[in-house]
Amino acid sequence: MSDAYESCLVSRLSRFVILTDHERDFIAEMEKEEVPHRKGRPVISVGDKTEGITILKTGWAVVKSDSSDGRSQILRIYLPGEVMGLAEIGSSHANHRVAMQTDGIICPFPRKGLAPLFSEYPRLGALLTAVGSLDQIALRHHASSLASMDATLKLKFWLLQLRSRLAVANVGLGNRFQVPFSQVEIGQAVGLTSIYINKLLRRFVDNGEVEIERPYFRLLERKKWEVECEFVNPFVDMDTSWFPPAAASKSSGPASEAEPE
Repeated sequence: MSDAYESCLVSRLSRFVILTDHERDFIAEMEKEEVPHRKGRPVISVGDKTEGITILKTGWAVVKSDSSDGRSQILRIYLPGEVMGLAEIGSSHANHRVAMQTDGIICPFPRKGLAPLFSEYPRLGALLTAVGSLDQIALRHHASSLASMDATLKLKFWLLQLRSRLAVANVGLGNRFQVPFSQVEIGQAVGLTSIYINKLLRRFVDNGEVEIERPYFRLLERKKWEVECEFVNPFVDMDTSWFPPAAASKSSGPASEAEPE
């Protein structure tokens, strides 16, 4: 596999282990079929038959739930290098709508193509399972924040978690990162009105806590926010001790967990 371009999925997984050439080649096979998708275009709709997983090679996507009165809720955000559909691999039909939040490239991969993960690439299979479990922990933390925090802390927590997830794939520069969402869409993600989101963001800027140059945000008081929100970053605490050895491995030691500032 050429080192001229490292995929976001490789970058994300390399955060936790040093991938072998053998494992990188399998990821390249997973990403071989590239399908460009425009912003707003559906990736999958409710009730569609699911054929496997989809790697978000570039761009952002969101899982949306639509109510009968026309309101939408953003249930999950997918970032570059994340695998869509892995948590739902046991279901034959889609239960939620997934749409592109930005222009991007998706790589569909058939369910049957995952079989070698269990025989030829067991460590890679374990790693994808572990990363998926951390994603589920992050989703639970987000759900807990929506249920227990006031409006100010909800928005702070959402921005903190988004930053931490982007850092895993080395997308963004530490405390400065892209937020390609309108105020209406941010409200859909945290359960607040766009008017309230506007009010909170102006307050954060006026207080010197956030710097906004659309579409980029810079968290100027991240450590303080993390204390206020009792924020826990699940992506710095992966247990790799149970992973099987890498097949045809040339190097399989743990990668550095140093986090960019």
